[in-house]
Amino acid sequence: MNMWRFLTLTLMASVAEVLGTAGQYCSVNTFTSNTAGMQFTKEPVPTEFGFEDKFKSIHCCVKGYRSIEWFKNGVPYPWSAGVSNLILYPEAANQTLYTGSATRSDSGNYTCRISNETHSDVHTITLDILDKPIDRPRRMFISKDQWVDEGDELRLFCEALVGKSYLADALSDLRWRKIWPNGTEGDLLPTQNETRTHRDDVTDIRGSFMHVARVTPLDFGAYACVVHSNGAVVTSNVTVHRRGNITRVPWAGGGGGGGGGAVPWRALVLCAACGALALLSVAALHRRCTPRLLLALQQLRARTAGPARRARVLEKDFDVVVCWTPVDEEVVRGALLPTLTLKYKYRVHELQLSTMPDNWYNEMSPELARCRSLLAVVSPSQYTAQQLLEALRQLRALPLSPVVVLLQDLPKLKREAKESGARLVEVVRGLRLLAWRHVHDRAFWRELRPLLPLPPSHYQHDNKTNTTQNSADSVQNTGSLTALV
Repeated sequence: MNMWRFLTLTLMASVAEVLGTAGQYCSVNTFTSNTAGMQFTKEPVPTEFGFEDKFKSIHCCVKGYRSIEWFKNGVPYPWSAGVSNLILYPEAANQTLYTGSATRSDSGNYTCRISNETHSDVHTITLDILDKPIDRPRRMFISKDQWVDEGDELRLFCEALVGKSYLADALSDLRWRKIWPNGTEGDLLPTQNETRTHRDDVTDIRGSFMHVARVTPLDFGAYACVVHSNGAVVTSNVTVHRRGNITRVPWAGGGGGGGGGAVPWRALVLCAACGALALLSVAALHRRCTPRLLLALQQLRARTAGPARRARVLEKDFDVVVCWTPVDEEVVRGALLPTLTLKYKYRVHELQLSTMPDNWYNEMSPELARCRSLLAVVSPSQYTAQQLLEALRQLRALPLSPVVVLLQDLPKLKREAKESGARLVEVVRGLRLLAWRHVHDRAFWRELRPLLPLPPSHYQHDNKTNTTQNSADSVQNTGSLTALV
């Protein structure tokens, strides 16, 4: 009886000693950064190993949090014996879970969720309880590639389950090695300090920190974490890049310490947002300014046109022929025609078409010889898909490229066009489609006017100026006002 009590007390004392050491895990080898806010204080290891009937602890080392919650495979703590034997260690601020005798049922995914007033974060640890020591090393953590500037601090970490050595001369070790530009491995530089660690709960778990207080040009390049165990070698590589002008991203959730984030997500997101904003601005400027520029160029060419050009303009009786069906008469006569004739001084010829589009080509062709351009008003809603395709074909076949004002949105006609043996792109090719809005919409008129030729009033400006100048010269020469009558 005394023997059993002695063994029990001895076991309790050893567990208490290991637990006390495990409770200090989150207070040693922490990041040197003093930034405020909620963040991990050590590299969050995503994979853990333990052995049956042995002590095992896992950790979620953080600071700046208000609450921490644990889950196993989605089940919140506390757990029944059938779910997990791990319990919280309050002396470690609930950052540590442990069990004095691990079982295979303790294997699974453990997630710690930390929160404060404004943020929350999670970290998942996959725990694998083994029944016997391993022969080949298993990597548990390796820092991600780092981007740093000269003078920055650099920290790399590697950890693995090394395994016991079965042979007297077998090497069981984990260390960092420098990879030189020619591909060979070598020892670390004197300024690159290496600190090796081992777990108190599982002594076969080895780790190594490589720390550089101030990065120099010699510190950039590739490094290898090399693990030896019973003749097996496992190598994992990390590259330290020169960051240059890339903005540092505070590390959160893995892969490194003072050397900055592995990927500059904040800078990438900011660049993407700026690029999207620039594209939207260019699109808005194009939509607003391009029609005005085209109209201004038309007016400039008209003012500098010679007599032959002006004569060709006046050869035609009308500047634009406006075609419509009885359904669209209210919009055409009430809004479109008055604005074209009274406000913009176009010479307009009116042509009312039959409702069905089968004979539009024959109705419009005779009138085109007298007009400089063609504007057709179409209501897609009054036609079936096949009739609308026929209307577009009739307009496309005309010798003048028409401007088609659509009073409703054009439906999808790909299937109908394909069934009739033509592609929709070919049907609308040569047609300049423009959506009608309302008579007071300036954007509609900005887009329409560059599509139509300028009225003769723009070409007669120079003639009026020349006539006035000649009349003034006559007054000076004759000294009489009768020349102006």
